[in-house]
Amino acid sequence: MRQKLDSSKKSAEEILQTIEPKGIADQSMGRTVEILLNLIEQLQTEIKEIRAENQQLKDENKRVKGE
Repeated sequence: MRQKLDSSKKSAEEILQTIEPKGIADQSMGRTVEILLNLIEQLQTEIKEIRAENQQLKDENKRVKGE
């Protein structure tokens, strides 16, 4: 089941924080959810870093062009 994210409601990060893998009865499934949540967290961090670098490159490009 997919949960639609609405900017006026909770952010993806807030929703992810509400998931408790240890509360899943099937230990294998709980471990899988935990691994996936860790992966999502790593990817979110990487995306933030890439976006910041991208903005720096855009700013540098504008500076070089004299804008």
